[in-house]
Amino acid sequence: MEGFAYMRATLYTNGTILTMDREQAEVEAVGVIGDTIVAVGTREEVEAALPRGYRAVDLAARTMVPGFNEAHNHMIGYGTTLRQIDAGFPTVRSIQEIVDAVAARAIDTPPGEWIVGRGYDDNKLDEKRHPNRWDLDAATSVHPVMIGDGSGHLSAVNSMALQLAGVTRDTEDPVGGHFVRDEHGEATGVLHETAQEPIRRQVPVPTVEDYVESLRRCNDAYVASGITSSQDAGSSTPDQIRAYQVAVERGVLKLRTSMMIRENLLPQITSLGIAQGFGSNQLRVGPIKMFIDGSLIGRTAAVTQPFLNDPSDNNLGLTMMPQEQFEDYVMQAHLAGYQIAVHAIGDRGIDWVLDAYEKALQAQPRADHRHRIEHCGICRPDIIDRIERMGVIPVSQPVFIIEYGDGFIRHLGMERVQLTYPFRSFLDRGIKLTFSSDCPVSSYVPMKSIQAAVTERTGSGASYALEEAVTVEEALEMYTVAGAYTTFEEDIKGQIKRGMLADFAILEEDPRSVDPMSLADLKVSETIIGGETVYEA
Repeated sequence: MEGFAYMRATLYTNGTILTMDREQAEVEAVGVIGDTIVAVGTREEVEAALPRGYRAVDLAARTMVPGFNEAHNHMIGYGTTLRQIDAGFPTVRSIQEIVDAVAARAIDTPPGEWIVGRGYDDNKLDEKRHPNRWDLDAATSVHPVMIGDGSGHLSAVNSMALQLAGVTRDTEDPVGGHFVRDEHGEATGVLHETAQEPIRRQVPVPTVEDYVESLRRCNDAYVASGITSSQDAGSSTPDQIRAYQVAVERGVLKLRTSMMIRENLLPQITSLGIAQGFGSNQLRVGPIKMFIDGSLIGRTAAVTQPFLNDPSDNNLGLTMMPQEQFEDYVMQAHLAGYQIAVHAIGDRGIDWVLDAYEKALQAQPRADHRHRIEHCGICRPDIIDRIERMGVIPVSQPVFIIEYGDGFIRHLGMERVQLTYPFRSFLDRGIKLTFSSDCPVSSYVPMKSIQAAVTERTGSGASYALEEAVTVEEALEMYTVAGAYTTFEEDIKGQIKRGMLADFAILEEDPRSVDPMSLADLKVSETIIGGETVYEA
């Protein structure tokens, strides 16, 4: 071990160590040199692998697990929301409280500057509807206002925002979007999907420095919950990609980050010869990311059966582009050698994705493509069959069940929700299911997602799809091993195993012994990335 003499060596022992390695599921000790695990096993075995003068860390009966891998989230987006109005439940419970929050922000905001917020769920507002332009006009008439719902797929804006964007009663709906109108044909200020874009173009574009600050805020929150790796679900501009590089250079982004590149940048990165995985284990290029439908809670996901309790009797959701154009994007990315990750929540949207993947794989077979479906919400039995046969990875968000499950039941009915986020059905078929949060759409805290997957209970405590529940051990695996697999990094992280990166989360208690309905409250006492403590309670 002489070659390691200059590197710090550490022994972790005297606690519960869950390795997520099925051949050695629980061990007594772990040895680390530098940023790498060099030994696992009994204390004696690990001590023998370490040089003299190693540092001993007493876990003090706490539980060590591999660091959580957040497989689908929006890092810059989350950091940005921390500076906006929090319109989420339970911070606000009514449209009037949203109006009050906007009015309060307007007091300290110069006239003409934007007021932005996010997070409401119309199902949880007292009025059981979306705020509209007239509601928001009551808060201010001298500031443009934009308040997004929790999904980010729908927004409410005031009259000034519509005027700045040039949206009138004569403005046609864009492809993949809808301006909600009243009985007189006037835009109400409620915007579905791509109809948000004309207003968003009026909001000042953040600078690289703004993005770096957002990444700092995101990093600090994530590591405090035990997250050590993060997969950003959509870098769409050069400034965003630059911000990740700057944040790593400055040391403010400690999370190991994989950037999903939006399809609009595909020509640029292919022309530069940048392949999937380019970069390092700190910052790397991930899959090509696309959208094909909207959100389930906003009733814009592309479905085959109409949503229930919706203003329209035949709302089948929205698709973001014509099917032929979508399939062309998929083919281009596949032929260029990229893994592809497509946002699809409704069963009609998932059908489109599987059709596109099938055509691409027929054109150019690839044994280990690991193409993904992000969210993969409403599944029929035949969809599950196709996912298994094609080797597609569903990247799911169990936390949706807690935060939005009551709304899912309201808009789908109990029969359809039984296969909406079907965890057990996927696992029993050997499908490589992966867990994540989609933050800021939902809480980034992994233990909250794990609670949802284990209990299948909504935020109100109602039963969701009880037969789709998984065990705590399985849920932990979906947040560690599976996350590494989705980025082709299963040889370096996701398990506490010799040769792996020393990325750990240390929990106050063993999650297997905690009341399942209290898993979300289980605290992280320390987070370690590459052998270095990046968070300590």
